[in-house]
Amino acid sequence: MLSRALKLLLLLTAAYLCVFAQEHPEPSEVRPSIGTSCCHALSAMMPSMVFSNGTPEYDARHMTYYSLQQQELFPTCTVMPTSAVNVSLIVKFANANQCPFAVASGGHMSWAGSSNIEGGFVIDMRSLNQIDISVQDQTVMLGPGSPWTNVYNAMTPFNVTTTGARINTVGVAGFLLGAFASVTKGFGADNVFNYEVVLANGSIVEANKDMNSDLFWSLKFAGSNYGIVTRFDMNTYPSAAIWGAVISYPYTNQSTSDLLTDYANYGHDDSNTHIFKAISFVHSNGTDTASIVEVNLNPIPLANVTSVPALVSFELTGPTHDVISEVIANALASTARTEWYTITTEIDSDLFTDIYEGGLKIFEPLEDREGFTLATGIQSFQKSFIEGAAGTPVYNALKQPNADLVCILLMATWTNPADDVAMKAAVLQFGAWAEAEALNRGLLASYIYLNYANEQQLIYERSVTPNDLNTMRKIQKKYDPSGVFTQLWRGGYKIPQEGYTGPETGPGFAEVQNSSGL
Repeated sequence: MLSRALKLLLLLTAAYLCVFAQEHPEPSEVRPSIGTSCCHALSAMMPSMVFSNGTPEYDARHMTYYSLQQQELFPTCTVMPTSAVNVSLIVKFANANQCPFAVASGGHMSWAGSSNIEGGFVIDMRSLNQIDISVQDQTVMLGPGSPWTNVYNAMTPFNVTTTGARINTVGVAGFLLGAFASVTKGFGADNVFNYEVVLANGSIVEANKDMNSDLFWSLKFAGSNYGIVTRFDMNTYPSAAIWGAVISYPYTNQSTSDLLTDYANYGHDDSNTHIFKAISFVHSNGTDTASIVEVNLNPIPLANVTSVPALVSFELTGPTHDVISEVIANALASTARTEWYTITTEIDSDLFTDIYEGGLKIFEPLEDREGFTLATGIQSFQKSFIEGAAGTPVYNALKQPNADLVCILLMATWTNPADDVAMKAAVLQFGAWAEAEALNRGLLASYIYLNYANEQQLIYERSVTPNDLNTMRKIQKKYDPSGVFTQLWRGGYKIPQEGYTGPETGPGFAEVQNSSGL
């Protein structure tokens, strides 16, 4: 019982340790005849790279998807390019033949169709897995298909690291194109100084502050809109050893008060940039736990924040990869059905507990569903993190509250497909209610973190100001004038093409209703 709860809290906080922009329906299917004809032609063009259902290569790709909902979509074939030139040929082929496709690196987004497709084909980026480290230049060149565990393993002998994901199986591309925060160096995308990217016409270009600088800016919050990135060039930083811990307590008034008081102090303190903390509340099998995940970039254990005896405590000092693997990744072997929703708010301890306990009431009718677990996770966006996003599309929207913020992940898991409709509806209800609570208390921020978002959330409308979004649209039309990626690249979040009222002229989000009756 406790083991399952611990896995869920680790899942929530794991990504915290590093680091249809419009409402859209269930993932669309591609007519079998189109998928078959496209895959046959692709196989003739590059026979050693195209694999159909039932082959070991196809099955290996399919089983790496994080959520079971993603695994239940079946592309007609998978194509595995090994170079940017291969990707260029595939894009030209898809454009010429109007073949729908999806792109996957780690496959860790949760909603069905985010990086998979029913029919059509998947471009599996896992073979573009270069890791070229320059100790002298303090840089690393990464292929989009490298899981972060391989990146960290390669860096460990050099005592360096970079702003990568903290769930080891997450792919390089999905994490960096969503942009997220690390402990000290700002958002992951902020540390990319050059992209190699395949455009809609198949051309291969570099994007950095000197070449294609407008594209470089947009790729900091790209989603699936501008091109297929085939290499990320990033800065590295010294990292000889770090300390990390995950500690789980019973959910009591004292434990939650102690953890949240400590967390609020941390969230308002920009001076401790070497320390990272995240909080999780988890409900599983009728048991509630309150947990903290901590990292100190100096290999020194942090003091306990509460006198309440821990249910589970694990800590480790060592290289970045070892700490991540032992504290986090080993607890995440199982795959479940899952639904996520995320909001961003100012720091308020009462709001955090009220959201979790409100979620318990919403899900009370579903308590007996097989494998049911409910969790919330909280990670800080201190002002220093937000300033680290300067020069990215999300910066102007993020800084508008002029406050220290937190990203709150709301998450449910279950095992029976028959419960999908009820669980997804409950998560949406939970998310709408949580937003309404934060809005009513004057604490809701507009920004939505892409990598944790529900498929129904308005990512670009909420996370980018109208002026910046109009700029993103113009850049998109410059590099993809025919809308190839808008029409053929299925999955991910798309830039909305219509005008909207956003953070510059209002609260930046649609009015949310308290539909839960709480």
